[in-house]
Amino acid sequence: MEFKISSELKNIIGKDLIVNDEVAIFELVKNSYDAYATRVDIIFDNDKIIIRDNGKGMNIDDIKNKWLFVAYSAKKDNLEDQDIFTQKQYQDYRNKIQTKRGYAGAKGIGRFSSDRLGKKLTLYARKVGSNTVHKIEVNWVDFEKNSQEEFINIPVTYQKLSASKVSFDNFTQGVILEITNLRSQWDDLKIESLKRSLGKLINPFEVNTQSNHFQIYIKKQNSLLEEPVKNELIDVLTLKTTKIELVIDKNKITTKLTDRGTLVYEIEEDNPFNYIDNITIILLYLNQKARNNFTRIMGVTTKEFANVMLYNNGFRVYPYGEPGDDSFGIDKRYQQGIRRYLSTRNLIGSININNYSEEFKEKSSRDSGLIETESFKALKKIFWDKALKRLEKYVVGIQWSLDDNIRDKDNNSDVPNNLSSIDTKYKIIDLISNLTNKEKVIIKNFDVDFLNILDKSNNKITNKLILLAEKSSNKDLKREILLAHKEISNLEKEKNILEKELKDNYDKLVQQEKQLEVEKKEKKEVLIKLEKEQKKSLFQQSIIGTEKEQIIGLQHQIFHSSSRINRNLKLLIKTLDMEKLTEKQKKYIGVISSETNKINSISRFITKANFNLTASDIEEDILIFMRDYINELYLSKDKIIDSNIKIINFEVKDVYVMKFKPLEITTLIDNFIQNSDKANANEISFSYKIVNDKLEIFIKDNGRGIESSYIDNIFDLGYTTTTGSGIGLFIVKNIIDKLGGEIKVVSQINVGTEFIIRFSK
Repeated sequence: MEFKISSELKNIIGKDLIVNDEVAIFELVKNSYDAYATRVDIIFDNDKIIIRDNGKGMNIDDIKNKWLFVAYSAKKDNLEDQDIFTQKQYQDYRNKIQTKRGYAGAKGIGRFSSDRLGKKLTLYARKVGSNTVHKIEVNWVDFEKNSQEEFINIPVTYQKLSASKVSFDNFTQGVILEITNLRSQWDDLKIESLKRSLGKLINPFEVNTQSNHFQIYIKKQNSLLEEPVKNELIDVLTLKTTKIELVIDKNKITTKLTDRGTLVYEIEEDNPFNYIDNITIILLYLNQKARNNFTRIMGVTTKEFANVMLYNNGFRVYPYGEPGDDSFGIDKRYQQGIRRYLSTRNLIGSININNYSEEFKEKSSRDSGLIETESFKALKKIFWDKALKRLEKYVVGIQWSLDDNIRDKDNNSDVPNNLSSIDTKYKIIDLISNLTNKEKVIIKNFDVDFLNILDKSNNKITNKLILLAEKSSNKDLKREILLAHKEISNLEKEKNILEKELKDNYDKLVQQEKQLEVEKKEKKEVLIKLEKEQKKSLFQQSIIGTEKEQIIGLQHQIFHSSSRINRNLKLLIKTLDMEKLTEKQKKYIGVISSETNKINSISRFITKANFNLTASDIEEDILIFMRDYINELYLSKDKIIDSNIKIINFEVKDVYVMKFKPLEITTLIDNFIQNSDKANANEISFSYKIVNDKLEIFIKDNGRGIESSYIDNIFDLGYTTTTGSGIGLFIVKNIIDKLGGEIKVVSQINVGTEFIIRFSK
């Protein structure tokens, strides 16, 4: 008895097994790699795909005994290149190729990937050093006509050709696959997707692997340009990120953690699974700055791309690392604690298997990952415990625990700002100490900058660093820590001696301190007294003596005379056509009014002022001057001026010294109060603020307000919105201009008016 094989087997190991067009092309490209090709070209033409390589090619024996032998793998039997490495005629070729090179495939079914792509396959093969080309034509549809037909009875057409008869240029060796009657359309978008996927097919995380000397070119329909496939991840790997790297040998595992180029720690420990060998794991955490740079380089977000890929002997294994793939359960765990764990969207990494072991075999369905062997289970455990969790302890436990300001700055930086924090250094020392508490964990290196936190005041940290030094295999680092500790111990001894000397002189120092306190108190009292004198009111009641009654009588007469001048000036202005007056005439009227106001001011505070009235300018605190003028003349018990308006005077807490004419400032104040009275206000307030050495004074009332159409004219001579003469605000504007200031008015009908005066020193 014996098995019979239906022609349906073709579907089972062909298009039904490899259900993805990209994976089908990957398998054929990997076959070219296994044939020692250094270059493979993928050409898309009308209803045709050509895959051509410059590998070792095949002779008639290879075709009969290997290519047409279903499910047989000479690679697995170590017979694939027996003739290449044993027969003399291939000596030149043998010297040119890299002999220490593993195989990307070993199942003997990869050739059936062409069935997934098209209904017909024409294969041209030329063995290295041969002038003969072997041509095979396979019509996959022939296998689909009758499933009761035996597989071996479906004919494959063979033809032997002279090299000169083949139409392909420069076909000196290798294999050409011409796939026609395509089963799906290949538009530009699909070809670009293939190009990007092929870029991830070869491992970029280990630039010195043999597979990285293998080039793939794509030529599109109707294009003369052959585009090399670029592994874009190589650019991404230059990003400054937080990175953990594991090198797994048979006996030991070396782990190195760096933060944007700065070494955090490097440790070495026993490998608990000594049947796992020659594997590396690289895992990168992308902070906000790295994610932004990633999107700029790749043209897609990390959410669409980032994940952990797996490479077996330099070639990508699917589906690990595909968008949405969670084969390692990273995202499932992330959902259980989004503030405690990392997700695939901010991780890029790779698991790189380089040992050609039967323990790491792909499933026959080439987009289904590796067979779940004991070795693969052990590898996943190492990935979780020694890569992912250790990276999380640093990122989540240290970077994410920073206060908001430092964390935000660190998250958007190419340099590790967090490492400058003493608190962070303490946490990292704790992190390293916890790692080394396990048996047979040796510290190879860590950032020597941690040495500057050696301090006798924190014996716990110092002792941890000393223990780390004892466990370190880095003799230089160990020596630095112990020397630093010795130096601190010597400083501690010197400190004790100094403390004893200080203690002996303690009583003397206490006495000196008491004396200093007395002197300090006396000095403070003198300063307070001086400050009171400096802030003494400019309008304190002066002692005039026996002439007081005569001066008050004179004051009364001056006030009435100046008031008559003012009334007659207003009557004069009402008889004049202001638009016909010349600027010189307006100036004369303004001067008369201004001087009359000064006379009024003099008459009002002549008995109050204690400064020289004949002085043109004084240099005083203008805020104190204004406050005291309002208090003494409008608000005090023996006030000079009666007003119907409630005046809210400002409380002065600051000092603002500037040059001014006293009579001009009093004229300003009087005019503002009179204007508010005429606007039927019942309250006026004075306030101020100082910003960047600039003084702003605010005079605000609750009168009837000024219409917006009048605002631009209120400072014009003769212009009035009340029963006044239209001179007051004209004088106010002139005074402020002389002082180098500026005035602004804001008003709202039936709400009130606010004047804002700004002065700069």
